[in-house]
Amino acid sequence: MFICPICKEQLNKNEKSYYCINNHSFDIAKQGYVNLLPVNKKHSDNPGDSKDMVLSRRAFLESGNYDCFAEKLVDIINSNFTNSQKISIIDIGCGEGYYDGFLEKLKTNYDLFGFDISKEAVRFASAKYKKGNFAVGSCFNMPVASECFDLAINIFAPMVESETARVLKNGGYLIYAVPGKNHLMGLKELLYENVYENAEKHTEYAGFEFLERYTVKNEITVDGEMGVNLFKMTPYYFKTELGAEDKIRKNGGFTTEIHFDFLVYRKI
Repeated sequence: MFICPICKEQLNKNEKSYYCINNHSFDIAKQGYVNLLPVNKKHSDNPGDSKDMVLSRRAFLESGNYDCFAEKLVDIINSNFTNSQKISIIDIGCGEGYYDGFLEKLKTNYDLFGFDISKEAVRFASAKYKKGNFAVGSCFNMPVASECFDLAINIFAPMVESETARVLKNGGYLIYAVPGKNHLMGLKELLYENVYENAEKHTEYAGFEFLERYTVKNEITVDGEMGVNLFKMTPYYFKTELGAEDKIRKNGGFTTEIHFDFLVYRKI
């Protein structure tokens, strides 16, 4: 399923590397992943989440606070595919692989390919979730072949509709997770004077038919350290003044609503 990021030809695999017919070669790391993000496509030396951010993300997610979302994702997939099918899945912006681990609960057999722009995140995902095939890559130039996947999963990654449509088979499904209007409101109320609700909207994407919206809400209470872990896996981490982590710790944590909407589309 992987393609060469230089010439776009299919990649073949041997024990140590992926390679194409034009002799472009990409080493397989000891954790099992391959780096398919060319240097000229990077916006920094180490794009995406740092090792510290990935460790925080894994610590928070493995605490179980977001299990309700992962379980719902599995339910949605099971409701759209029969048990007798073997399906191909692409996880767009897979992060450290938390949601991919839950796919083992699917009733159907599957092949999993995942990629993320963060090398550290992919390294962690590949080391732990051996059922998947993982690569460093960008959602703006997905390192996978066209019209090969039955299902694309996108959990908070940028939505690039042309690339998503390209990699899906006709009739393939897209499950796109977006934050609900009060998602992490308790965190925002702790950090900011003027808080806002997330915009809730139904977006049409070229080449896709919207099918259904699934809403999942819960309330969680986290202590100071777990609150910092949550903060470091959000976009607020990049936008907030220094001192936010100390503020969360000194407050002893917080209680907040968590709210995902899963939007389901079919490629037409």
